[in-house]
Amino acid sequence: MRGRCALTALLTLILLLQLAAPALAQEVPTEPVPTATPQPPGDPPAGGPEGLPFTLPDPKQWAAEVFNEVLTNLLRGIAEALRGVIGAVMGSSLNFITQTPPAGSYASPTVQSLWGVIRTIANVGLLLVTAWGGFNLIFREQIGSPYHEALELLPRLVLGALLVNTSLLIGQMAIDANNALSLTVGQASLPAWERADLATQVLVDIIAALIYLVTSLLLLLQMLMRLALVDALLVVAPLGLLCWVLPQTQGWARLWSSTFCGAVFSQFVQVVVLKLGGSLLTELTKMAPDAALLAVFLGIAVLALTLRIPGLMRGYMGDGLGFIRYYAYRQGARALEASGARAPRQTGGS
Repeated sequence: MRGRCALTALLTLILLLQLAAPALAQEVPTEPVPTATPQPPGDPPAGGPEGLPFTLPDPKQWAAEVFNEVLTNLLRGIAEALRGVIGAVMGSSLNFITQTPPAGSYASPTVQSLWGVIRTIANVGLLLVTAWGGFNLIFREQIGSPYHEALELLPRLVLGALLVNTSLLIGQMAIDANNALSLTVGQASLPAWERADLATQVLVDIIAALIYLVTSLLLLLQMLMRLALVDALLVVAPLGLLCWVLPQTQGWARLWSSTFCGAVFSQFVQVVVLKLGGSLLTELTKMAPDAALLAVFLGIAVLALTLRIPGLMRGYMGDGLGFIRYYAYRQGARALEASGARAPRQTGGS
């Protein structure tokens, strides 16, 4: 009995499930099957190549951007290094661009020590010059010497000994005079220095600033060479001034004095040019505030002109100490006249 009841219940359940299946199928929502949308021929597929969900950058544009960025960073690094070197010199007490620092010239212990050695040699050389002068007096007709009397030679020997032993003081006076003249012009600096700060990211501005800084470095090196030349001329000043005593060596004395005066006082002219360039730059900036690149190139032009000043002045300074020697010589001649001696005849070699 129980088996039959169980079989009857099972059959009834299967029948009820078959009757309820269509109703359940209508209540369950079905998702639509995606269909491919046809694309016109020639259009690229959506997304990246071969159906990727992103777009790859253009290789040429990517390479150009990377190259510009690398070149910009490289030039900026070089320019910042140059700016640091030049700025350190301009801001130090040994600024030799707009002045001649005493600590690096006549007040230097090295310069003073070497000058003392050369002065000793020149004082010993005075004996040789005296003997040579006596030889000129004895054989003046045979050698065509411009000296005709002993009174012509004695003032030169006295003045030569004075110049030999005071040559460092004379150099100090010339350097101090140059510094004083430079200070009267005003506080000069490199024109457009503030505009070469590399704050912009534009490559052409960085290249212009780099050209400006390289030109500034060349000016710094030229001024450093000038300072070394001034020191060398201060050291050999006793010998250079000793050569003025005799007519056979006066050419060396003129070479020393013209070179020394040109090396010292050319800086004053350079400072005037730098000051003028800075003032013109300020005026042009007010007239055209957006001409930052033009200001940098104007600074380059002013620096290039400043570099040429020593070459333009070379050969036109003449005998820088000629007037001093001439005045002292004439004073000695007047003293001899007052003492009753016949005045020595002034020659072209004085």
